[in-house]
Amino acid sequence: MKMKKYMLGIITGVVIFLLAACGSDPRKDFTKELLSSKGDDYNAASFKMKINDLSYDGDEGGAYVKMIASQLKDMSIDGKYAIDDKKDTMEMEITANLFGEKLPFQFVGNKDKYYMSTSFVSGVMDLANSFNYPVELSKSDLNKLKGKYIDIAEAGDTLTSGELDKKTDPLKNKTFTNAENSKMSREIKKLIESFDKKSFTKDKDVVTHTFTKKEIIKIMEKIDEVAKEDKEYKKSGDQKEMKEAIKSLKNDLDKMDIKVSINQKTKAVDMRMALAATDDEEANMSIDMTISVKPQKNSGKIKMPSKKEIISQDDLNGILSNLTGSISDDSDSDLDLDDDSIDYSDLKDDPEIQKLMDEQLDEMIKQIEANPSAVTEENAKEVRDGAKTIFNDEQMKKLNDALDKALKAGTV
Repeated sequence: MKMKKYMLGIITGVVIFLLAACGSDPRKDFTKELLSSKGDDYNAASFKMKINDLSYDGDEGGAYVKMIASQLKDMSIDGKYAIDDKKDTMEMEITANLFGEKLPFQFVGNKDKYYMSTSFVSGVMDLANSFNYPVELSKSDLNKLKGKYIDIAEAGDTLTSGELDKKTDPLKNKTFTNAENSKMSREIKKLIESFDKKSFTKDKDVVTHTFTKKEIIKIMEKIDEVAKEDKEYKKSGDQKEMKEAIKSLKNDLDKMDIKVSINQKTKAVDMRMALAATDDEEANMSIDMTISVKPQKNSGKIKMPSKKEIISQDDLNGILSNLTGSISDDSDSDLDLDDDSIDYSDLKDDPEIQKLMDEQLDEMIKQIEANPSAVTEENAKEVRDGAKTIFNDEQMKKLNDALDKALKAGTV
C-alpha cells in the first residue's frame, strides 16, 4: 500500500509531539498539560502499546494477509525509558509480545553512541521455534552473547549513514526541549487553542481532545513552517520527509483520529489511534491501537557498556551463522510436527489458504521422510489429531501415508 512507506513516520512524528509537550477554557488546560508533560520533574516513563483491532479486506495477499492481521490483533509492546540530562545518556527497554512469544530489546546511549543488547537473539529464536522453524545455538555461543551490546551505527541496519548524525541526536534536539519557551510550542499552542472548543473536555483531573486528520495535518504544516527558520532543517532532508509525510497523510489515509487524555495530577497520557486507508487496488485496511505513557522519576545512574561488553558486528554475524536446526537428518530426537501456531480452521475452504497449506504439508512430509526414526506412534497420533482441524481430506491422506511409511520403516 502506498501509505505504508510513510505511515510509521507520520505516527511517530505526531506521537512524539503529543508526548513532548487545560480554567474555564478546556483548550488552555489541555495545551498547558500537553506542553509541560515532559517537565524537569520527570526524566523517565513506562509505556504500553496495544493493537485492539486490525483488519484487511483486499485481493492482494488474500486470506493469508487476513490471517496474519487476525494474529496481530493480540500484539502489544511494553517498555520503559529513562534520560539523564546532565550526562546526556538514555536507556530504554522494550518487550514485544507477538504470536505468544516475548521479544526483548534493550538500548542505551549518549550523545555519541547508541547500543543495543544482544538479548533479542533468544527472543527471535523462541519466535522461530513457535512457528516450527527449530533453531538453536550452542551453549558456548549463547555465553558469548550474554551481557553483550552491539553498536547500532556499526550494525548499519538502523542508521543508514553508518554514523550518528549529532544534529539529529534526540537528546540534543531543541525543538521540543524547554517546550513552553520555544517558538515551536508557542505556535502549536496557539493553533491547538484555535480548534473547536466543544471538542475539548475536562472530567475531574483528566483533559481530553481527539485530534482529527484535518487537525493533524494543520499541526504538521505548522511544524514545517516554523522549522524552516532553521537552516539545517532543509539540509538534513527533514523538510523533504515532512512534505512527503503530509502528502501521504492527505492522499493515502481515509481517516486518522488520535484521542489524547492527560491526567493533570499524574501527568499520565493515554492515546487511542484509529486509522483507515484504501490503496490503489481498492483494498481496505484499518487499525485501532492504544498507547499509554506514565511519567516517572529516575534517580538511578545510566551505565554505558564497557569495551569488553561490546561485541563487533562481524563477531555477532559469525555467531549467528552458527544457528542450526534442532533436528538434523540423522537426529534421533523426537520430531515436533504439530504446527498449531496458526489456526487455519476458519479459512479451511479458502483456495489461497489451501495453497499455503499445501506448501506447509510438503515441508512437513519432507521432514518426516528425512527423520523416519523420530516418528513414534505417540507423536504420529498427536500430529493426525491436530492436522484434522487444518488439512482437508486430500491433504490428510498424503500426511497419513507419509506417517504410516515412516512408522513401517521404524519397525523394520
